[in-house]
Amino acid sequence: MPRCLASLLCLVLLPALARAEISFRDRIAPLLEKHCTSCHGGAAPRGGLSLVDAQSLRASQAVVPGKPNESRLIEMISGEKPKMPRGGPPLNASERAALAAWIAEGASWPEGVVLRHVPPAERWWSLEPLRTPPVPAPKDAAWGRTPIDAFILDNLERRGLAPSPEADRRTLIRRLSFDLLGLPPSPEEVERFLADDSPNAYERLVDRLLASPHYGERWGRHWLDVVHYGDTHGYDKDKRRPNAWPYRDYVIRSLNADKPYSQFVREQVAGDVLSPNDPEGRIAVGFIAAGPWDFVGHVELREGTVEKARTRVLDRDDMVCSTIGTFMSLTIGCARCHDHKFDPITQTDYYRLQAVFAGVERGDRPLPDPATDAARTRLVAQQRKLLEEQQAALRKLDQATLPAVADLDRQVAQWKDALKMLTPEAPPGASPTNGYHSAIMPTAETVKWVQVDLGKSMLIEEIRLIPARPIDFPDTPGFGFPLRFSVAIS
Repeated sequence: MPRCLASLLCLVLLPALARAEISFRDRIAPLLEKHCTSCHGGAAPRGGLSLVDAQSLRASQAVVPGKPNESRLIEMISGEKPKMPRGGPPLNASERAALAAWIAEGASWPEGVVLRHVPPAERWWSLEPLRTPPVPAPKDAAWGRTPIDAFILDNLERRGLAPSPEADRRTLIRRLSFDLLGLPPSPEEVERFLADDSPNAYERLVDRLLASPHYGERWGRHWLDVVHYGDTHGYDKDKRRPNAWPYRDYVIRSLNADKPYSQFVREQVAGDVLSPNDPEGRIAVGFIAAGPWDFVGHVELREGTVEKARTRVLDRDDMVCSTIGTFMSLTIGCARCHDHKFDPITQTDYYRLQAVFAGVERGDRPLPDPATDAARTRLVAQQRKLLEEQQAALRKLDQATLPAVADLDRQVAQWKDALKMLTPEAPPGASPTNGYHSAIMPTAETVKWVQVDLGKSMLIEEIRLIPARPIDFPDTPGFGFPLRFSVAIS
């Protein structure tokens, strides 16, 4: 009976795909890797059936080329209760139809293609779609104002805790201002909020702070950290990027405009292609070039060298890792050398993604906004003028302080000469040591002595004994006179 059902299934599904050539690499290989190779692959495939290469498939006799209704593979995945995949979700109608059509066309398997098991993305914990959890019902339902409050209060109640009392208004406006803008409120803003006795005073304060241009500056900083934006190239020659700021301002504008996240992502990945006539789209793709750039490797190294090629590969690696890490929170860089150990990313996946960026070259694009160019030129000129004035003031200050500095230099030189006269010279071949060295004894009854030979008769005005502390000489125990011992001078 199952074989009859399989035949009927093929007769129904094949017409839709009969005239279309099924691509093994694009359709069949991912399907087998998703549903089959976890069991029917590796060194010990279950049931002795391996579906990882053409030779194993032919040896298994699970597929009869040109005859899907006689192929055991189709039989096992068909029917109301298919036997395969065991322990996993059954193939859907489209997948079964694709396999049947592939077998009907001859079950061709490209030479050299070997399949491997890739964990299905829909079962992978970090790639599961977000779902709205049920909102708990805490005992003190009147405390919360939003569903988020219900989660917080429920957790507190289960731990036997109670919420803190509501903060006063002066504290609230400071918290909110620092959270949303990263800046303290002005005294006038605090007084205005304290004087607002309307029931929605807090909500109006939130709206006013969200409308501030500083909101985008505050939260745009976090996004720029994620994409490792920099005003300089980084590496050893940390050259400035005079044209990096438009992307920074684009991020700030997008957050202040409450731009939809989906649009925010599309513009940064492919804005110049999706909106070629929109300057905003061309600026947004600065995301791809926001990271560090090896000036020496790209500009100064000769073409055709291994280091030049290595530099380009590392640059594309930065683009791939930045894109996937930013938008998917995956450390895809691990797959550059091997299949990822913890995420469903193969080494093949990595280099397919790097191929997307293989033709990308960094460069400066002129902005088509004359007003912006004129303003930037004016500001750069002002900056240059201020720097020249600063340097002139520093030169003037140097000239004014030159005599005093020269006098100090002479005094320092005299002190060095005087210090040199007081420093005894060590005999030839002696290793330089300072102070009195002796092993520290456990009791004060042990008598030791030290004799200082100055080499000639001198008038001594003062003798200073410097005690030894471990913190002063951690590597030289027994240096000087220990604090806990009495010292007699004769």
